[in-house]
Amino acid sequence: MKQYILLDWDGNLAQTLHIWLDACRIGLQNQGVTKSDEEIAASFGQFSHFMKEWGVPDIQKAIDDADIAARKLLPDVELYPDVLLVLETLKKQGKKLALITTSPLINLEQQLIKHALHDMFDAVITAEDTPVHKPNPEPLELGLKKIGGNKAEAVMIGDSDKDLGAAQNAGIDSILFYPAEHKKFYKLEDLHQHNPTHVVTSFKDIIELVNS
Repeated sequence: MKQYILLDWDGNLAQTLHIWLDACRIGLQNQGVTKSDEEIAASFGQFSHFMKEWGVPDIQKAIDDADIAARKLLPDVELYPDVLLVLETLKKQGKKLALITTSPLINLEQQLIKHALHDMFDAVITAEDTPVHKPNPEPLELGLKKIGGNKAEAVMIGDSDKDLGAAQNAGIDSILFYPAEHKKFYKLEDLHQHNPTHVVTSFKDIIELVNS
């Protein structure tokens, strides 16, 4: 049984992957760089690092352009089916919830208000809170510290190799959320290399897993 639930935002609670895919493509194309959907998806959470490898001339301008493009669409983002039900159920069961995201707070605040999630999380860790990001374990460890948890009773729920890698590096169990639409962004065999403890295609299956 898990008492401390760590959750990613983009592509896990919120249906933002298509937004960030298009936004990052715009940032790259403005710099004369073209990459496939798979390559861009692999850069999520480490966009600056990948752009250095891709030889992007002006990395900061590409980031700024991607942010501008994304912020036009982020206010309309919806949660994945059953996310709110799952969060409410876990809270009623006395679980401690921490949101762990690489997104900056400015991109998140409107969404938390829109979906009435501000009181749902016992801690929120954003890009500004740690000098390094997932797959480095530091954001998870900070979130766990803020909710007074321990690794044995914790689980990280996320959609990407960054989430699974962070959990693996922190020595925390993980649940991979992999609905059918994620096949466009991630290859399941690649995600399995990070040894998720469980894989779910429906978010509501998480309730049973964290209580088993």
